[in-house]
Amino acid sequence: MSETLKYDMDASERLMAMYLTPDIVTQRGQLIKAIGPKPGERVLDVGTGPGFLAAEIGEAVGPSGHVYGIDVSEALLQVANAKGTHRPWVEFCYGDAVRLPFPDNYFDIVISTQVLEYISDVNNALIELHRVLRPGGHVVLLDTDWDSIVWHSTDKMRMNRILSAWEEHAADPHLPRTLSHKLLQAGFQIESQQVFPMFNPTYGQNTFSNRLIDLIGSFVRNRKGISPAETDAWASELRQIGENSEYFFSLNRYLFIATKL
Repeated sequence: MSETLKYDMDASERLMAMYLTPDIVTQRGQLIKAIGPKPGERVLDVGTGPGFLAAEIGEAVGPSGHVYGIDVSEALLQVANAKGTHRPWVEFCYGDAVRLPFPDNYFDIVISTQVLEYISDVNNALIELHRVLRPGGHVVLLDTDWDSIVWHSTDKMRMNRILSAWEEHAADPHLPRTLSHKLLQAGFQIESQQVFPMFNPTYGQNTFSNRLIDLIGSFVRNRKGISPAETDAWASELRQIGENSEYFFSLNRYLFIATKL
C-alpha cells in the first residue's frame, strides 16, 4: 500500500477547514452526547488533531478533571496548543497510539475519532487503549468505511479511479467491518454501535463534502496514474453539478462504545 495521508501544514489547513464545517460541528455535538463526560473525569483523546473535541470535553470535565490530547502530527499539535492555552487542565502533546505515554488503569474515558483506520497495527493500538483505561471505563471509537461513499457524478469511471486512489490514504479504509471483533479480542465488552451519516444532499462551499474534494484532490494527484488535469476535472465537475442543483453526497462513519471489564 502507498504512503498514507500525512498532516503537514497544507493538509492540516485543509483538515481545519473541514473541522469548522457545520457538518462536523454537529457530529462533534453528537459525539459529546454519546461520550457523556462528567466533571472530574480523566479523558484521553488519541489522535486529537486540532483539538476541537478535546477542548469541548475539557469544558465538560472542568478543572477538577483532566483531558490529554495526543497526536503524531506536530502541525496539528501547534493548532491544538494554541486553542487550549486558557484551560490548564487540557493538555496536548506528541503521542503514538501503539505506545501510549500513560500508566495502566489511568483514564475514565479513552476516545479515538477517525484515527484507527490510519494505524497499521490496530490490534496493538486497542491493547494500549485497554491498558490505560480503568476497569469499568469506556472507549469511544469513530471510523469511516470509505466504500460507503455515494457521490453523484456523470463520469462514474473517473469517480471510481479517484476513490480507488483515495483509499490509499488509510491503512485500513474499511476498518469498521472488523472493529467489533477486534474490540472483543482486546478484552472489551461492546455497549453500543451506531452509524453517523455525513449527508450533503445539496452543494455548499462550507460543507464536509466540499472540503473533502480539496483533501482528496490533493492526495490523489499523480497517484495511480491520475494526472493533475484529471483531478481538476473531477473536482470541477462535482462543483458544477452542485451549481446545477444536482448534487448528492453521503458517507457513513461508525461509532463504537465499549467497556473495559
